[in-house]
Amino acid sequence: MKDFWSEHSKIIGKTILNQFGAAFFGIMLFFAAYSLKHIVWLPLLASLMAIAFYLYLIYMIMWEYGGQARIKFDGGRGPKKLTTGLLISLIANIPNLILAAAVLISEPLIKSADSFAGVVNTVGRAVALLWEGMYMGIVKTFAPHNPLIYLLMVFPALAVSAFAYYIGFSNRRLFGLIKKK
Repeated sequence: MKDFWSEHSKIIGKTILNQFGAAFFGIMLFFAAYSLKHIVWLPLLASLMAIAFYLYLIYMIMWEYGGQARIKFDGGRGPKKLTTGLLISLIANIPNLILAAAVLISEPLIKSADSFAGVVNTVGRAVALLWEGMYMGIVKTFAPHNPLIYLLMVFPALAVSAFAYYIGFSNRRLFGLIKKK
């Protein structure tokens, strides 16, 4: 694990930084859309746009990293490990998983807002919505009281990371139709 961290720490940090930027972008879009109260679907659309931007950032980083790993593999300087993208994303999403665990574990223990579990749940939800601000419109629209949504927010990033690394390693492009002439 120590070797994995030392080899991939730069890309893990870049992924976390991109999540922070996308969360900030998502929060700004959500509140701008939410201020127009007469257009009720706009916060959801703003959230979907922020999520698409976030997943695109992840895709581009992991595709490039998978391509670099392919070059190392072809040159005999690296192994063919197609699960690297998923592992990188799992490590980068540790804060999200901790927040989701805090919300999920404290939810059944809540008896009142004054209890320790109530405080953990409330703070966990608030921090999770700030840290994963691009999902704010989805949470508000579909699952404002469902604690499972905080765990489900992690899966798109994991799936995109694994997929992008794989097709980058395979030297294929998802956006290959858009080419410069």
